[in-house]
Amino acid sequence: MIGTQMSLIPPTQWRPLFDAVYEMNTATDHADFLSAVVKGMSRLVSADLCLVHVLERKTQKIVIRTIPENPYTEEEVAFYAANPNGDPLVAYFDRTKDPKARRRSDIISDQEYLETPHFIHCQKRLGFVHTLALPVQVNADTVGALSYDRRGSDFTTRHCALLDAFAPHFVQAWKRHPNPWETAEKAEVPARQRLQSLGLTQREADVLYWMTEGKQNRAVVALAQFRSMWRIFLKNRGRKIATPQRCLRCATWGSRRTG
Repeated sequence: MIGTQMSLIPPTQWRPLFDAVYEMNTATDHADFLSAVVKGMSRLVSADLCLVHVLERKTQKIVIRTIPENPYTEEEVAFYAANPNGDPLVAYFDRTKDPKARRRSDIISDQEYLETPHFIHCQKRLGFVHTLALPVQVNADTVGALSYDRRGSDFTTRHCALLDAFAPHFVQAWKRHPNPWETAEKAEVPARQRLQSLGLTQREADVLYWMTEGKQNRAVVALAQFRSMWRIFLKNRGRKIATPQRCLRCATWGSRRTG
């Protein structure tokens, strides 16, 4: 059975899978762990949303990490937190204790799902019809999951096999960070502050930050209130972080920002 599942995974997917496991295992705390999981696994499965969440049922406390940025409203999150078993996948995992990744379509038909309160109150606005989820049972009162949502085509058995290959590493890594509540609200270091940690001044950090946000030279000049010497300034900043070209400077900062 395991061999059959492994054969479903294309050779080109193994390296990204190993990278995702490595990034997850080098996380320093649970907040970093959750972010590393969603970052690594979002590269493996094409979806409109990749999400990791932890829910404490009694208190309805929930922690969410997503790529791209969390699209759910507070009302949608609150509805799910108060009614987690309204999600057919959550109800299925609770009932069966199945540790395998499952598609929502494996559990309930599309037509039935579109009539559920969960879809109407949580997914309808965003148009997410297809879901793939890998559960993690933290304890009797707290559950977590890595999940994906799509508007278009459904997920495949290959996607399930990828998550099942990731699952044992996910569970073991989770045990090293047993309390997500203490660190999940840790404030992220602001982007400009992280740039300054590379040895840049505040103005230099502002300029590179605006560049990585996609602003062109003319817009950056206006924001920074430069009147002259722009190209000389930009060239000198490139030397300071050892990247000579504008696009490379953006890429360098992008990798350090997300690394």
